[in-house]
Amino acid sequence: MAGRKVYLYTLSFLLLLTFPRVLIAQQLSPISSGQELSTEGKAWVEETLASMSLKQQVAQLIIQWLPGSYTSTNSSEFKEWADWIKYDQIGGIYLSIGLPHSYAAKINELQALSKVPLLVTSDFENGGPGMRINHSYALPTLLSQGGGTSFPSTMAFGAIGDANIVREFARITATEAKALGVNLNFSPVLDVNNNPENPVINTRSFGENPSEVARLGQAYIEGAQRGGLLVTAKHFPGHGDTDIDSHIGLPVIHSGLDQLRNLELIPFQRAINAGVDAVMTAHIAMSDDESISTPATLSPRLMGELLREEMGFDGLLVTDALTMGALTNDYETGELAILAIEAGNDVLLMPSDIGRTIEAVQAAVKTGRITPGRIESSVRRILETKARIGLHEDKMVDLNAVDEIVGRQEHLDFAALTAERSLTLLRDRDQVIPINSDKTPNVFSLTYAREEHLVAGREFDVGLRSKVRKLVTRRVGPNTSVQEYKTLLATASNSDLVLVNIFLPPVSGLGDIGVSEELRSFIAAQNGSTPMMVTSFGNPYLLQELSDSPGYLLAWGDHEVSQTAVVRGLFGDIGLTGKLPISIPPFYSLGDGLERRGVNQDASFAEIHPEEVGMSRDGLRALDQAIVQSIADGATPGVALAIARKGKLVRMRGYGNLDWDDSSAEVKPKSIYDLASLTKVIATTTAVMLLIDKGHLNLDDPVMNYLSWWAREGSSKSEVTIGQLLLHRAGLPPFRTFYKEMEGEAAYKDAISDLALDYEPGSATVYSDIGLMTLAFVVEKIAGYPFEDFVKHNIWDKLGMRDTSFNPPPDLIHRVAPTEIDTVFRHIHVHGEVHDENAYALGGVAGHAGLFSTVFDLTLFGQMLLNGGWMDGCLSEGMIEGAICAPGISENVQIVSERLADVFTGRFDDSASRALGWDTPSGRSSAGDYFTSSAFGHTGYTGTSIWLDPELEMFVVLLTNRVNPTRENQKHVALRRSVHDLAALAIQDATVVKRSN
Repeated sequence: MAGRKVYLYTLSFLLLLTFPRVLIAQQLSPISSGQELSTEGKAWVEETLASMSLKQQVAQLIIQWLPGSYTSTNSSEFKEWADWIKYDQIGGIYLSIGLPHSYAAKINELQALSKVPLLVTSDFENGGPGMRINHSYALPTLLSQGGGTSFPSTMAFGAIGDANIVREFARITATEAKALGVNLNFSPVLDVNNNPENPVINTRSFGENPSEVARLGQAYIEGAQRGGLLVTAKHFPGHGDTDIDSHIGLPVIHSGLDQLRNLELIPFQRAINAGVDAVMTAHIAMSDDESISTPATLSPRLMGELLREEMGFDGLLVTDALTMGALTNDYETGELAILAIEAGNDVLLMPSDIGRTIEAVQAAVKTGRITPGRIESSVRRILETKARIGLHEDKMVDLNAVDEIVGRQEHLDFAALTAERSLTLLRDRDQVIPINSDKTPNVFSLTYAREEHLVAGREFDVGLRSKVRKLVTRRVGPNTSVQEYKTLLATASNSDLVLVNIFLPPVSGLGDIGVSEELRSFIAAQNGSTPMMVTSFGNPYLLQELSDSPGYLLAWGDHEVSQTAVVRGLFGDIGLTGKLPISIPPFYSLGDGLERRGVNQDASFAEIHPEEVGMSRDGLRALDQAIVQSIADGATPGVALAIARKGKLVRMRGYGNLDWDDSSAEVKPKSIYDLASLTKVIATTTAVMLLIDKGHLNLDDPVMNYLSWWAREGSSKSEVTIGQLLLHRAGLPPFRTFYKEMEGEAAYKDAISDLALDYEPGSATVYSDIGLMTLAFVVEKIAGYPFEDFVKHNIWDKLGMRDTSFNPPPDLIHRVAPTEIDTVFRHIHVHGEVHDENAYALGGVAGHAGLFSTVFDLTLFGQMLLNGGWMDGCLSEGMIEGAICAPGISENVQIVSERLADVFTGRFDDSASRALGWDTPSGRSSAGDYFTSSAFGHTGYTGTSIWLDPELEMFVVLLTNRVNPTRENQKHVALRRSVHDLAALAIQDATVVKRSN
């Protein structure tokens, strides 16, 4: 697609399957808090604990903050950190903002100083790795210094609602964090953001529905553990229903334990059940706790009785930062540490004075206030955590691997996908989206941000400049004067469209989260005179202050990835499908969100919610899991899948990788596969249908009418018809190894001419490559020009199938899945050229094999056939929202007549399972047991298939390269059946029964 990679990356299961693709040894093994320690690990824990003095034990409880930026090892700052580690012997460090290499190098330098390996922590909680290791800019040019992969906020994933995407997000975060040397991520945030006035959680949460927060939180834990990273559920027992920022003061929640159990605790219990490694406390108080002034962090009732005993958590219990105002306003450093330990905490995060903390806790042990056993139990947990991830064996980072892992292109592509999928359109009274550049030549872009947000709107405006003829950009902020706004009003009135882009943080600790009165007046003053769209790149609740805005779009993040996504969403390059994971009273409720389809030539289809077409989300997840497992079992390196029902897409995903190699690209919907025998139906059969429709060919015509060379004089082959070739009843053998002796079209025609029949035409059904080879020659003869040009012009171009071709060009090789390691004929790993030897000898173009395509393109083809031979153009009038359509096509297109489509796709008679060119299900069909008898489809030797079921109103495209590395691999057979069975059984609005024939 012109000018841009397609970001329909997908997901979920790059994840599981292929941890061989991770480049650091520590990342090869998934972990969880329930993982049994090795004998060596247990011995190390006990030996280390026994060797520690009381002071060393207390120091192990401390994790201290330090910046991730570059620091010389002989600076006074570094020497202070070195003292913490060498002399105080603290247990870990908590790194803040930096760049990848400075992060990793600093971790190595500090680990080298430690007697006991440091537990290295950070909080990639709200935006993934980019939250801490990206978004540094060189002044004065604001040149980006690059870094980790940046994602939109956590709430963006609530707007998407797909646990698979969350798993992959977490896996990528884990992969990059581990590459830097981070062991424990203080994420996910499992607070239920059920208070719109919450000044501290907001978009850090998945949303306000506790069940959804729990579901997505569990997915995050699973993905992170698969990536080899420890994770933390926070902030226990729930910080969502508060209206004070605990960085400043002590919030109080006015609900009892019963309400907590029915709301806030639901995500935490599910996380514990899923094996979360750590829990972080919340500095909040409960009105019915021991005292309204006792923070939960210091409450034995909440940390001990509730979390440990009732909920069954036995992992690391970590305080939130002990420097926060909710605690320091009322407690002295030493006493604070003692109370935290008494409450049951294992880790003291960021005490304000390390020395004072150690002294105070030591004194409490010596006076009997805290028992030695209490300290030992926490130290043992900490040491066991370190041993579980192998720190006792290898605590250093491979600095050479950082560049290979952090900010990888496939990670960036996936982040772009998440930003695009999360966009949530709530209001569009002026019908702005999608913007038509030709009809909207003059655009005014107004960015509202604080002065210190230097790059707010910059990437957004860059994207706009590539879309419109004239762009005027201005920037305002909280201090912009009334007079300046008057000037801006004049500019707006002379524009075709006004875009207001608000970059305000969703958290009060970062400044004013509301807009100025002047901006509100500016928006209200438009009063419909100029179309307008307001986009919030931060706080989603701004609409409460902007009730006069005619348009409101939520981007869920302010980084470049979100700015680019918004431009694409505004102009229809992508569809808009996000749904509110919160309510915005009094305007919008949980689950609200307008949908807009992508309409431009670069648009890709977005998956809809399966419930919209009567399918079960859980059923499709089971299908996803089956694919993942099959890849793990060695069926194929990867899978590209599309499932559509009732004209809409419920799955278009890639799973795994193009090859088994560590550096191989992940499978995407635009990954290109060798279709093998799908060529017979996607190209040859459809071409025959076209010629019959146009009156140039008949099923009963003898082949000899068109190919005089096809049979020698007096041969019984002279009576073979076009229909018999399509039905595989022509008397031909299944195949011949012509390629061993010849190459080129002329030689093949001679060989086919000399070929004797194996049986009387029409008397049996024997699947034959040679019949479809012949039909391609027939098409070429009638058309008067090459077969590949005929099908391209008459089928693929009309449907917008831009990646379907014979002999894919070299510049697409990176998207092509390799097939077999050929040790007999070509002696190469076949990649980018047809696997089938006869098709190869024919120059890569043949009627039986040779075609390459993607699930994206085959979705267009499949929908065309289910429609009865026609397809809507995406740019045509009256398009149904969310319907599959031909991208870049402005009118409806008819490929074949509905009458002929019915004739060709129904079983020809009861004597065999064949239709004309197509197969129909019977016995242990590749279509499984639940596709109906009205279904039709085809398979390809490389592991490809397409099955369509008019009765179920569904089709499934499944592309694999199962012959990689050898054709002896037959594990794809079970996979095919399983995929089709699970797809059919996911249907909920119709009765699905086992097929009788």
